[in-house]
Amino acid sequence: MSSAKIFSKKESNNEIEVNTLKEQDNSSLIEAYEEKPPTQDIGHDMRTKIQLCWDNVSYVIEKKGEETQILKGVSGKANPGELLVLMGSSGAGKTTLLNILAGRLKSNNNAKIVGKITANGTSIKDIDFGYYSAYVTQEDILLPNLTPRESLLFSSRLRMPGTYKEHVARVESILQELRLIKCADNIVGSITKKGLSGGERKRVCIGMELITDPIVLLLDEPTSGLDSFTAEVVIDLLIEQARKGRTVMSTIHQPSTSIFDKFDRLLLLAEGHLVYQGRARDSPKYFAKVGYSVPKLMNPADFYMRLLHVVDRKHPTEEEHEKIENLVSAYTTIDQEDNDFDTSKLEPLQDKHLVVPTNFAQQFIILLRRAWINARRDPLASQVLFFEYIMVGFLVDIICNNLAKNYDSSRTRTQILFLSMSSVAFFACQNAAMMFPNETPLFLKESKQRIYSTISYYMAKSIADLPMQFLPLLVYCVMIYWAIPLNDYDSSKFFIFYFVLLLLQVSCLGMGYILGAMVKTETLAVAITPVFIQPLMMFSGLFPSVKHYPEGFFWIQYISSMRWAVEAICANEYNDLGMHCQHCTDCKKCDPLGDLDFTNSIGSCVLYLCILTVGYRVIAYLLLWKRAVNSRR
Repeated sequence: MSSAKIFSKKESNNEIEVNTLKEQDNSSLIEAYEEKPPTQDIGHDMRTKIQLCWDNVSYVIEKKGEETQILKGVSGKANPGELLVLMGSSGAGKTTLLNILAGRLKSNNNAKIVGKITANGTSIKDIDFGYYSAYVTQEDILLPNLTPRESLLFSSRLRMPGTYKEHVARVESILQELRLIKCADNIVGSITKKGLSGGERKRVCIGMELITDPIVLLLDEPTSGLDSFTAEVVIDLLIEQARKGRTVMSTIHQPSTSIFDKFDRLLLLAEGHLVYQGRARDSPKYFAKVGYSVPKLMNPADFYMRLLHVVDRKHPTEEEHEKIENLVSAYTTIDQEDNDFDTSKLEPLQDKHLVVPTNFAQQFIILLRRAWINARRDPLASQVLFFEYIMVGFLVDIICNNLAKNYDSSRTRTQILFLSMSSVAFFACQNAAMMFPNETPLFLKESKQRIYSTISYYMAKSIADLPMQFLPLLVYCVMIYWAIPLNDYDSSKFFIFYFVLLLLQVSCLGMGYILGAMVKTETLAVAITPVFIQPLMMFSGLFPSVKHYPEGFFWIQYISSMRWAVEAICANEYNDLGMHCQHCTDCKKCDPLGDLDFTNSIGSCVLYLCILTVGYRVIAYLLLWKRAVNSRR
C-alpha cells in the first residue's frame, strides 16, 4: 500500500513521533496530514478472488465413550463477491461448520473431522489459509479502555508491515469505511463502563480483521445482541465488503425480513444435515416445491427457524424425525444448486504465509504502550486501590495511634505489621487476579492468529501494571508509619519498610497472575483468591510461630512471600527501636523477634522475596503459554 499520493506532509519533514497518545483526544494521529483518506478499498485492488468449497464435511465428537455427530456430510460453496449466510436452529451445526472452514477446529483425540475443503481447488491443508482469511468472533473481544482508533492502530502496527504514516492512513481509511469516524476517539467500554454502542463495537471488531485486507471474511453471529436497525447497518457493511470481491460468509440466527432480503446466498442446516443451499430469494419457491410453503406476510427466516426446530435433539418426536428426514431426502434428490458463477478466472492459490512484521523488541514496545494506556484508564488499577489503602490506613490510625515503645505493646505492634503485610498481599493478588481474565480472551485470540509471542505480551503486561502500584502503597505507608508511630530511629527505617512492602506487592501481583491465568472469569478469580492466599498467610510465621509448624506442612512457608515479608518488616521494626520494659531491669531479655522465632536478616528475607517473585511470574507465564498453545489446537 502506498500512502504517498493520498497524504501530503505539513511544513516539517520529520518523522511522526509516537510518544504520547492522548486519553480522549487522539486527533494528533491525523493532524500530520493535510488530507483525510478517501472512502475506498484499503489502498489496493483485491489480490485475487477465492471460491471456498467444502465436500462431505462431517464432525464427530466423543465424550465419555459416547459419539455425537454434529455435522453429517455437509457440502457447499461460498463465492467471491457474495454474502453467504448460514442459518439453522440452535445446535444445528452452523457455527461448527464456520469454525472448521476457518481452521479453528481440528481433529484430535476427542473430535474427528472428515471431508475436503478447498479454496480455488487447492486444499486448505496445503496452504496457510490464515494468510487469505480472517475470522470475526461472536463476542466483541476488545480492550475496554482503548478507543477504536487506538485499537485499530495497535492492531495494524502488530500485524502489518509499513511505516507509521502508512499505518495511520490504513486506520483512517477503515474508520471511514466502517462509519466509525464520529466515535473514533471514544473509549470502547465494557459492561461496567459506558462506551461504544453494540453496533459500533461490532464494527470495530470487523475493522480489526480488515486491517490485514483478507480475501475471505468469516463472521460468527455479527448481529447477535443488536437491534434490527443496527443489525441492518452491519449487514450493509458486509455486503459492501463482498462487492469489493471478498468472499463473505456469516452465521445469523434470526434476521428480520429486510435483512433477509439482502442476502445473496443462503445455507440452511437442520440437526447437522444440509437442507437448502442456493439463492436466498429462491428459497421460498424451493420449500413450496418440497411441500413446506412460506405463509404470506411471514418472514421466511422465521418460518425456516420454526420448520427446522427440534425440541430435544437426543429424543426427537416421530413428527420431528419425519420432517427432518423429508427435508434431507428432498435436498439430495432435487438439484437446486445455482452454477451462475464463472470459475474459469479463479487462480490456484500459492502457499504464502502470514509473516508477523515485528520482532520481539517491537512487539514488546507496542504491547507495553497498549497495556499502559489500558491500565492507566482502568479505575480498578488506581482509584479503587487508592480507596482500599486509604480506608485501611485510616482505620489503623484511629485504633493504633500513639503506640508506646515498650515490650507490653510489642504484640499490638506485631499485629499492625502483619495487618500491613496481609493488606498489601491481598489487595495486590486479588486485583491482579480480577484484571487478568478480562484481557485473556484478547490475548488468546491474538495468540491464535500468531500476532505476537506469549513472552512479549506477558512482559509488557507485567511491566505496565507496576507503576499503578507504587503511589497507592506509598500513601498507605505514609499514613500509618508516623501516626502509630513505627520505628523512627532514622529515615532508612521507613524506606526499608516501604521497599519490603513494595517487593511483596510485586510478588503478590505474580500470585494474582497465576490465578488469573488459571481461571476464565473475573467472578471465579474473586472466589478462589482467598482460598489460595489464606494458607500462605497462615504460614507467615505468626499463626503459629515457625517452630510450631506441623512437620508435613513445614515446607509451605518457603513458597509464601508473606512469610519473608513479615519477618523482614519485623526485623526492621524491632532492631534499634529503643524499647523499655516495666517488668525487668535488663530489657535485652525482652526480644519480640526471638518470641516469634525470627532469626533471618533483612537481606536474607529480601533475597527470598526476590526468588519467589521471579518464581511466581515464571509459573504464571507457563500457565499462560500453555493456554495459548491449547487455543491453537
